[in-house]
Amino acid sequence: MESSNRSNPIKPPVMPANVRAGQVMGLVEITGALGGTGASIDLAKLADEFGADLVTLLPIVDAGEILGLVKVEKGAVRLTDFGMKFQKASKLKVKLLKDQLSQIEPFRTALKLASASKKGVTTQEICEDLAWRDTRWHHTPEVNESLVQALLIHWAIYAELLSYNGKTGRFQKV
Repeated sequence: MESSNRSNPIKPPVMPANVRAGQVMGLVEITGALGGTGASIDLAKLADEFGADLVTLLPIVDAGEILGLVKVEKGAVRLTDFGMKFQKASKLKVKLLKDQLSQIEPFRTALKLASASKKGVTTQEICEDLAWRDTRWHHTPEVNESLVQALLIHWAIYAELLSYNGKTGRFQKV
């Protein structure tokens, strides 16, 4: 019987593919401004204020919820205690997100692989490891790699989890 140290019965959360840090920060700012301390805002009103339709807003809200910044209940969004702390922070926003991101895919796997290699890790290597555990953003490998690379560049570099060398195409742990 074959065993693997890669298998994990509890899958970590997965970041939605096309959501950027600025969108989540905007969500937190608008939710905080409209909802105040602990008040909820209807998703439709939030979409209107955000200047987006619900189809565009929902992945952003999902990312905010995965990061522990917002909570969605009965079609309404409110800031969590962490979301209120995040909203009030000025320079600490990056530091506050760092711990959350390190527990979410693809960042978790990228950090693990980058830590294990002195030369860094490629997006392809990260995607292969994730695919082995049935975690993908798209069924076509090239598109999947592109989505994962964009997530890592937009989030992991912003949060100072990883650095990226465009010449070698490798991510390294900061």
